[in-house]
Amino acid sequence: MEKNEETIQVLNKLESLKSDLSEFWLEEKSKQLEDDTLITRVIKTLKSDWINKVIGYYANHRENSEYNSLDNEYKVQDLAYILLSSIIKDIQFENPQSKNLGALTYTRIDFSSEKQSLFIEIKHANEKHKAKKIEKEISEDIIKYGEGNSFNTLIIFIYCYDYQFTDPRGFEERFTGTFEVKESSINVFCIVKP
Repeated sequence: MEKNEETIQVLNKLESLKSDLSEFWLEEKSKQLEDDTLITRVIKTLKSDWINKVIGYYANHRENSEYNSLDNEYKVQDLAYILLSSIIKDIQFENPQSKNLGALTYTRIDFSSEKQSLFIEIKHANEKHKAKKIEKEISEDIIKYGEGNSFNTLIIFIYCYDYQFTDPRGFEERFTGTFEVKESSINVFCIVKP
């Protein structure tokens, strides 16, 4: 089987999973408590065991698939996008934001929802990309995305590939809360998934 055919099969299966997830969320929507917002559902979903189930599926049913090992950030983004698009109807991916004053490059947020005023950033922790580096990136992200932006929420999802945080819950707590940036603020939720 050629790589292109296998890729097409994987994409078709992912699209099928997306459809199944959409149906699931439609059924679950009627069961949600009134105060259970979409952002809360996104956080609960990202904190769940979804990523390990997907890896298990690919490892057991698609052993030659590139998705049976999430060894780079792009693979995690692919799967997160499919999952999140079943929950967030207006999700956009890697949309370059306007250039920050004084910045030399454009900022590319992984996912955004204008309706929810939401940014989602995916990080990939591994032996070369450890907690210190991710901590620095998150600090920069909070400033970049919090500065004078109409979006008020940033969710950071960190998938640990071959690396374990010393204190994952402590790391989450340091980067979860409301952060003041110049004359505005941004609500940040950090999720470390070992």
